[in-house]
Amino acid sequence: GGMAEIFKAKTAGAEGFEKDIVIKRILPHFTEDEAFVKMFIDEATITSKLQHSNIVQIFDFDVSEGSYYIAMEYIEGVDLKKVIDDGVKGGKPLSVAQCVWVTMEIAKGLHYAHVKDHKGKPLNIVHRDISPHNVMLSYNAEVKLMDFGIAKAAQRSTKTMAGTVKGKVAYMSPEQARGKPLDGRSDLFALAIMLWEMLTHKRLFLGDSDFETLTAVLKSEAPPPSSINPDVPPDLDAIVLKALEKDRDKRHPTVEAFNRDLTRWYYSNVTDLDKEALKPYMQELFAADIAELHSLTAEEKNLPRPGGGGASHYAPEPQQQADRTVALPVDYDPQQAATLLDDGSISQAQIRQALAKQTASSGQFKAAPVGTGTYNQQAFTGTYNGEVPEKKGKGWLIAIIAILVLAGGGVAAYFALGDKGTTTGNNGATTAPSGDNGSTGEKPEETAELVIKVDPPETVVKVNGAPKEGKATGLKVGDKVSVEASAPGYEPFEDLVEVTKASQPLEIVLKKKVEQVSLVIEAVGDEKAIIKVNGKVLGLSPQSFKGNKDESYEVEVTPSAGGDPVKRTVKLDGATPVFKVEVAGPATEVKLVVKLDPPGSTVTVTKGTVSYSADSSQAIIGGLALDDSITVNATKAGYEDESKAVKVTSDGQEVSLELKKKSAGGGATTSPGTSPGTAPAPGGKGTAQINAKPWAQVTVDGKPYGTTPRSIELPAGKHTIKLCKSADCTTKVVTISSGKTSTVTHDFSN
Repeated sequence: GGMAEIFKAKTAGAEGFEKDIVIKRILPHFTEDEAFVKMFIDEATITSKLQHSNIVQIFDFDVSEGSYYIAMEYIEGVDLKKVIDDGVKGGKPLSVAQCVWVTMEIAKGLHYAHVKDHKGKPLNIVHRDISPHNVMLSYNAEVKLMDFGIAKAAQRSTKTMAGTVKGKVAYMSPEQARGKPLDGRSDLFALAIMLWEMLTHKRLFLGDSDFETLTAVLKSEAPPPSSINPDVPPDLDAIVLKALEKDRDKRHPTVEAFNRDLTRWYYSNVTDLDKEALKPYMQELFAADIAELHSLTAEEKNLPRPGGGGASHYAPEPQQQADRTVALPVDYDPQQAATLLDDGSISQAQIRQALAKQTASSGQFKAAPVGTGTYNQQAFTGTYNGEVPEKKGKGWLIAIIAILVLAGGGVAAYFALGDKGTTTGNNGATTAPSGDNGSTGEKPEETAELVIKVDPPETVVKVNGAPKEGKATGLKVGDKVSVEASAPGYEPFEDLVEVTKASQPLEIVLKKKVEQVSLVIEAVGDEKAIIKVNGKVLGLSPQSFKGNKDESYEVEVTPSAGGDPVKRTVKLDGATPVFKVEVAGPATEVKLVVKLDPPGSTVTVTKGTVSYSADSSQAIIGGLALDDSITVNATKAGYEDESKAVKVTSDGQEVSLELKKKSAGGGATTSPGTSPGTAPAPGGKGTAQINAKPWAQVTVDGKPYGTTPRSIELPAGKHTIKLCKSADCTTKVVTISSGKTSTVTHDFSN
């Protein structure tokens, strides 16, 4: 946030031991900010108690020469924001599976923080600042959560004032945006935003201003990721959207529960784990950065080790040179000053001394200490000695600023310019102190009020949590205030209102409450079918939802095997607690056993595969499904052919075929009263045996029959059969003969 600086450092020990770490230090001019210092201490205190592979570790916290610092784990990598942005820009965004895996890893560390206790007492940590900027991904695919600087915890030294909003606006939960008490479900909401954005390559809640963004968060309208990225499957939509529910009671109860759903999805859908591995992706995407890092690492070997050693050109400058005063004239060229620093004509310490000697003398300039940095691999340090000689003018300042900017990372400078006591604040805005007459010289802030009208009259209105009747005064133009309104029998109202003029009307009309009715929707025949209501994914069957009594809702159930969804309309009358929708579930393969007399008979079937027992006394028909209707034919030399129509009702079902010997004259042996070759009676029924590769939804004469394979009994005559695999459809016309079986097949894989 611009209030601390980061250094890469090493710890050294016996026998050449060393370890890379990161030093995070408060910028010198913030050390007097008591609130920020306490927040910095809280970050160290909270994070030091968290020891988890998915959380950046804290090694030490201390104060040196008045500056507080944290020593923490060094991650050789980048933050998640850069991974997302570089992947999209390079045309190689994270895959759906990789997005889920990264989220799973973050969730592990986050849940650990939520449930962590210390000395038997729960810490009750809520991070409050979950965002891509606060997640590190190493080049070796380690995922680390960091920056607990504004985390809520039971053992904070500073307590957050009720109603205070902290965190990045675009990743806040609705309750966080309203300043409500928070629990782990607020972090869950932020984590789901991150997953949504990784999947869609778009920002979810982003307006032209913080106010517009905050308003979008409060509305919490998130479209299914699959509506933007078709690679996202509907069952993943359901998991993400549940975590993004506006009402936190409708979200997953914990981050762990969310992670369980993601883990179940990941290992049910990802068949090639190596292909989705993150390490090769990171190594390819950041190949140039890794090569540069290796180069810098090689250069680091020349740096001096603590206690001496190292390359000679890093040795400290002689004391007499460091103490020599350097005067920089008013018209000094900044580039020339930088060159002098580079070629060794002047030292950083001399530049610093010049800065000290030309600042406070006129009361017009002020400089804070500068940290340690590098310029062309030349180490430098500086200390402010506080000398105040008489010297005016600003030309020298340009040269100093140029040198400091060229000096690179780790340098923090603060300047105040202007007339008497004029200062520049942290955000760059300039303010002037009051003159002798107490006037600031600025236009006073304009006061404002909200003139409130309500319907119904008994409505109670609160502005920023305080009850108001008729008017809300004491406001200022530009304020953004929280407005809540409620009345018995009416829906509550909540909104953020921006005050744009001195007397601003605000009319609130509450909607009458509608009785809510619960309904359970169950997909009969397919327990993994996906359920939607009015286009919103609820999840896998069964699902319950609440709606307005006596209103109608569109229910859509998509089979787990794919194909066209089954659509129904249901009216919530309160009398039907469960609404069942018949769905053709995935077929379960069963076998049919045919006993043969005599053994050795040859068997053919209208569907399935045929194999024989060792003694050829049985034929085993495989590749069948329950409720299939097939015809089994058996032949053997010297015997009359025998056929039998069979409906499969169980796995291992047994039927018998007994062939009759041919008569001496070679004719068929027939039953009394029956003539050989008699045609079936006209107007009877036959069977259509329907199959498709890999599968299809079946419609016969406009009536749906579910998913293939199907055996359907139909009246004799012509019938139109439509087979659809998602949007790919084909139509076939078949003629059904009475007592016969006709086969219809189609291959969608070609």
